Amino acid sequence: MVSFDTVNLSFPNRKDLQPNKPWAHQDQDPKKAGFRCLQGLVNLLPNGPDDGGLIVCKGAHLLSEEFHKEFINEPKVWAWTKEWYGFSEAGLKWLADKGCKWEKVCMEPGDLVVWDSRTPHYNLSPSESSTQPRFAVYTCYMPVADLSQDELQLKKKAFEELDFTTHWPNLGGFGGVPFKRLNGEPCPHNYKEPKSGRPVLTERGYKLTGIPYIKE
Repeated sequence: MVSFDTVNLSFPNRKDLQPNKPWAHQDQDPKKAGFRCLQGLVNLLPNGPDDGGLIVCKGAHLLSEEFHKEFINEPKVWAWTKEWYGFSEAGLKWLADKGCKWEKVCMEPGDLVVWDSRTPHYNLSPSESSTQPRFAVYTCYMPVADLSQDELQLKKKAFEELDFTTHWPNLGGFGGVPFKRLNGEPCPHNYKEPKSGRPVLTERGYKLTGIPYIKE
């Protein structure tokens, strides 16, 4: 099943935002080892080496269990959910010493990019030479068999209320986050329901929500 995730629309050469500082993280609870979730995004505009966007620490997911055993007592970077782990400078040095290298992922419109949720990653800001906006829709996947009936009911409720989840498809509605302009005012372009009406899904799309697997 798939997450009801967010959209990333970013513009180059903005003067009202500071460039991203590296914020390497993995979107998985270190205490829950092994492969659990396939993170991903659908890319909608050309995204080259200077255009900002996804950068990953290639192959580091294979060292995840070893890493977290060694860093189990290290002070944690603050996180709002257990399904998120921020890497410290010491952690990044450990990965570098193991031979892991960071790689900017370049994409064409229509590309689907997926990665193991244990993979360290973050978003780069576009370089000053870039004129290309970034447009991507996050789509993350996990086996429907891993979800409880209660979690499936939460997904049904989120779908009916046009609410969204996190990157984790098994989480219920995560609504309530205010969408504001830089001056603190509510964004007038934030519509919970599309102006074209509620989404109409194909049979395959409906299965990906997880709702058909609810046992009434």
